[in-house]
Amino acid sequence: MLRAPLIGWVLAALILSGCATLRKQKIVPESMAECRQLSRDGVAAMEMGRWDEAHTLLTKAVATSPADLDAHRHLAEVLWQKGDHRLAVVHMEAAVRLDPRHAPTVVRNGEMLLEVGAVDRAMERAEQAISLDPTLAGAWALRGNIYRQQGNVETALADLQQSLRYSPHSADVLLAVAEIQYATGRPQRCLTTLHHLLDIYPPGEEPQRVLWLEGLAYQNVDRPQDAVESLAAASLRGTPQADLLYQLALAEQAAGSVSAAANAVRQALAVDGEHQQSQLLLAQLVESGAPRADGVIRR
Repeated sequence: MLRAPLIGWVLAALILSGCATLRKQKIVPESMAECRQLSRDGVAAMEMGRWDEAHTLLTKAVATSPADLDAHRHLAEVLWQKGDHRLAVVHMEAAVRLDPRHAPTVVRNGEMLLEVGAVDRAMERAEQAISLDPTLAGAWALRGNIYRQQGNVETALADLQQSLRYSPHSADVLLAVAEIQYATGRPQRCLTTLHHLLDIYPPGEEPQRVLWLEGLAYQNVDRPQDAVESLAAASLRGTPQADLLYQLALAEQAAGSVSAAANAVRQALAVDGEHQQSQLLLAQLVESGAPRADGVIRR
């Protein structure tokens, strides 16, 4: 007679226990699961450079679950890549609203705002990110770039150097620091920073802009032959530019090679026949004994 009540009690306990277990389990709504799958597929398309496909998938992901942070964030990046910067900012701002304490998203929002000219709002995001995570290199870099755009170069330099404390091999930040050091009359420090930057790249893959700046800095510390080597290497990277070839001609002239300088400046004029500085320099070089044009370009 006692077994029935006992069995009933045990069954009731099991049912209650099962309900508690179910309450502890996180049930993912179907729409959220679909959104996550669409997001994963969208990111895979991004990684393969299929931007139109990624755009379609991530747009569906956001429509399926508008409260999904990652869907908005990834869609913003696709839109940015496709050139729709205004809408990209809208979605990145939505991501920030969904999780205002996710500092990397706050930083990316600030970077986009700065690019579209919303400087004050970008500064708000930079301050917000630094407050959330004072060790986040991107937050300091963002604020440094804002100060630089505003013309406050010394404060910009301090923030960018703070960024390098937390991410010492950031190529973009190292280049920004070197450019400020060069522009503010510190070519030797500029060279030190550039050499750290150049160590990041495999031989032969150094960007033109970095080699060009290195050449200019060498010129400023009276090392013309080093300047020639850097500027000559820069001239072989990417599209030829008249300004670069003109600087190479000046370096060749300073190194005592009038003939090489004349060849470099003629290359500059071949790129841009109206480049006035090159026209003037070529006239000076010819007057000082450089051979006249013979149809052959030499180094």
